Amino acid sequence: MDDVQTHFRGDAENLESWLPLADKVTPERFALEREKIFRRSWLLIGDTAELKEPGSYFVRELPTLNASLIVVRGEDGKVRSFHNVCRHRGNKLIRGGSGCRPAITCGFHGWAFSNQGDCRVVTDEHQFPGLDKSKLSLLPVATELWHDFVFVNFAPRQSLAEWLEDLWDQYPGYFEGHEKVASYGVELASNWNLGVNSFTEGYHTLFIHRNTVPDYQGGKGNQMRHRPFMQLMKRHTRYSAPGNPDHHETPAEALAWRHGHKMLPAATYQHGNLPAGVNPSRAERWLFDVIELFPNTVMLTGQYWHMVLSFWPTAADRTGMMQTAYAYKPKNMGERLSQEFFRSRGREVLREDLNTLEAQYAGLSSGVMTHGYLSRQESALLHHYRVAEEMLGAAP
Repeated sequence: MDDVQTHFRGDAENLESWLPLADKVTPERFALEREKIFRRSWLLIGDTAELKEPGSYFVRELPTLNASLIVVRGEDGKVRSFHNVCRHRGNKLIRGGSGCRPAITCGFHGWAFSNQGDCRVVTDEHQFPGLDKSKLSLLPVATELWHDFVFVNFAPRQSLAEWLEDLWDQYPGYFEGHEKVASYGVELASNWNLGVNSFTEGYHTLFIHRNTVPDYQGGKGNQMRHRPFMQLMKRHTRYSAPGNPDHHETPAEALAWRHGHKMLPAATYQHGNLPAGVNPSRAERWLFDVIELFPNTVMLTGQYWHMVLSFWPTAADRTGMMQTAYAYKPKNMGERLSQEFFRSRGREVLREDLNTLEAQYAGLSSGVMTHGYLSRQESALLHHYRVAEEMLGAAP
């Protein structure tokens, strides 16, 4: 029997282990999820690395909600999001990408808008009887920042701070100390819930990752890799992954860490002055945390790095996944080498995680199996569906 028993925080007692999984992946359910979950949630859509100066912007396509957004920093320094639609005839203003421009100009008829959304130029304006440009501003979407992250909400019922609960103020300076090192995207013939689920339990790691990172978690006293800590909030979950103090360092790892900080799959076990949100239970043999930001984002937070994975469905059986990896800012080429190893190893581990999703969806959608029986180590999955049911059942 393993020595490690999970310390739970929050309501972990009223979870139904016998879960009707097949019901969670149907087209009928997805139609409800789109309107009652995605449209009412704060959704993480990017970071401010591309918005460093007034006029800088990026375009974000959100097919889940049939929306295209322009996210731009105004002359006043505030970050805003607007529907990527010209107020004249509905043309898409910017076809994609990122950049910096003093105004947002439509290529169809030359109408122009400020980076704060005001309609500034209507070409041949005297031909528009009774025109009032003040009523033709770009259509806004509620936008708020959490550290470097940009969140939007299409039908907000509370502030981002209220939505994030305990997470809101527990990470001072943490994310800002990292920079983007990699980004990957993939289209999956699977349901979005299954994608989120695949990263919110550690039960699978002993089996799926045996070829890439076979001994990075657990160890002799925790062979089944029980999570030392798990928190179930009103909407979100957070747990800590157990490091293995007996991890066997490979020659490639030894080279990578010689001149840089140890990152996944290694750990130093001297965690320093991390903010309260990172390793919140202060577990001694801590490797990293996993946070589910309900509904569709998973964050991994380590000592010198963090990752963000988002799942954007377009149908019950089609999901786009994006992973972005961040690491400490290197001071020399040796530290850059350690980042490259972290980046490449993380990509291979990600491929293993994604490998089961299409096969799992095929099995569940076949209808031969209606329910699954989940363990306490999969409590984050059970909580995910509990939160979803609450939102699906909420008043219009």
